[in-house]
Amino acid sequence: MKAIHRVLKYEIFPRQEEQFPLMWEKFFGRSAPLFVEIGFGNGEFLVEWARQHPEGNMVGFEIAMESMERAQKLIHTAQIPNVRVIREEARWGLQEFFAENSIHHVMMNFPDPWPKKRHQERRAINQTFAQILGHVLEPEGIFELVTDQKWYAEAAHVIFNESQFFTVSSIETNPPRPVQTKYERKWRRLGRDIYRLQAHKVASAAIERKILEEPMPHKIIRTPVTREQVVKLQNHQEESGSTFFIVKEIYLAPEENRYLLKTIAKDEDYMQKFFVVITPHRDGWIVKLDTVTQPYRTPAVKYSVYQVAQFLENTAGSSQQ
Repeated sequence: MKAIHRVLKYEIFPRQEEQFPLMWEKFFGRSAPLFVEIGFGNGEFLVEWARQHPEGNMVGFEIAMESMERAQKLIHTAQIPNVRVIREEARWGLQEFFAENSIHHVMMNFPDPWPKKRHQERRAINQTFAQILGHVLEPEGIFELVTDQKWYAEAAHVIFNESQFFTVSSIETNPPRPVQTKYERKWRRLGRDIYRLQAHKVASAAIERKILEEPMPHKIIRTPVTREQVVKLQNHQEESGSTFFIVKEIYLAPEENRYLLKTIAKDEDYMQKFFVVITPHRDGWIVKLDTVTQPYRTPAVKYSVYQVAQFLENTAGSSQQ
């Protein structure tokens, strides 16, 4: 168990943090230029990139648990001290975890191109992504895309070329790269072309961060709450602008007068799953977030808590337990 703990010690858990953007000196024990890889796969590129840039602090984003484990084992085996990994959507992480003008280099190796038109909204690179990079990259900071799909590199080139925050170089074919991924080396041996795009930040963009600088939301209800009221919350959903939530499941513990609501909330396209708790309080009842799931404090999360409380207040007296 201790050996596993030593191997899996390179992961950062932003949901446990209170301050955003994150204080990166805390995780690395030093202040240094920040390098970010989006979608690090097995971690091979990230580790070698860190080895060749000991002056930098490397941050990798992935969403697959298996990739997180493989990469951390590789980091531990290589004894590379300047790498940390995060299991989170990269666009969200860039927007919320990094201060303005703080990242030196963002690397994206062979992202899923989602070639079908109906999947276009799933592509990682769009105008919003360019706007976020225009905020978090330092002046003259670099975004680098490497792909085996020429059309994808061309589409990305159009986005960055139209952005007022970047100058973008011509797309390179089979450029020399001191660090390559395993698949890149294989494809080059097979004679498959590789394309690279580099964009340099020339102006700063403004973005709207979503994580709120306030305590976790809660609301006191001074009227009785009945089981019948809570049951009526099943599939209750509300929307306000870009925020949305729905109560998917309800767990009742009447002997403890405690209720758990499995809730899904969205801020624009970022979705979180968590539990809302309804439980007795000295001043009546309290609606709050369960501490186990630890969602980010976003407008949609706050909205869900307050609207659940509002529903219970509005239906007070209309139901009998």
